[in-house]
Amino acid sequence: MERSLYQTLKENHTVLSHLLLKFYTRIGLSDQEMMLFIHLLAFKNEGKEFPTVEELGERMSAEGSRIISMIQRMVQKDYIKLEECFDEQKGVHYERYDLDPLYEKIAKAAYLAQLEQKEEPESEEKNLYTLFEQEFGRPLSPIECETLSLWVEQDKYNPELIESALREAVVSGKLNFRYIDRILFEWQRHNIRTAKEAREYSLRFRKYQRKEQKPATSTGTESGTASFPFFNWLDYDSES
Repeated sequence: MERSLYQTLKENHTVLSHLLLKFYTRIGLSDQEMMLFIHLLAFKNEGKEFPTVEELGERMSAEGSRIISMIQRMVQKDYIKLEECFDEQKGVHYERYDLDPLYEKIAKAAYLAQLEQKEEPESEEKNLYTLFEQEFGRPLSPIECETLSLWVEQDKYNPELIESALREAVVSGKLNFRYIDRILFEWQRHNIRTAKEAREYSLRFRKYQRKEQKPATSTGTESGTASFPFFNWLDYDSES
């Protein structure tokens, strides 16, 4: 019997990422809240996505009121989410804990830590990250962080050029990563390497568009001011 329990102990386990253990305190999670999260994860692996406070209390040293308080805080701080779902086969509504928000926070913390470890010449990427958050008016998602990192490390785009592409997207009113990525791709195709070259390249197209447009009146637009065409890079298909 003892040997059987020993084998079960070795084989039945809940997998935790090392990043989760390394960065949970950095995102503001306490040790007890981390243990609660681990239990929620274990219950999920057992097929129970919404364990009761009593079930959690049987596995933890915390009182029921303390467990409720921790769950409330973790929901308020967006570490976890409570979701209402519908089982179409059984025709019943049920609730579940969504644990993905905590993983997203850990991924972001790990990304920022990676930037902090880089040498000073590479710190421009961190400045870019801050600039993007300011322009977007929100924290970047893990996927957006990874995209930004790939532009610098894999595509070898000059940080100055990435900033110019961001400004271009802001001016065009199309603030999203897909649009910025297309701008950078087009500039790369035309061997544009500096912010000055990018600005001149964009102005050439706007100047061409302005010539192609018919004026609304002999003096300009109805308001009497000249229009300024915004170039749409997603619709643009240049010749190779």
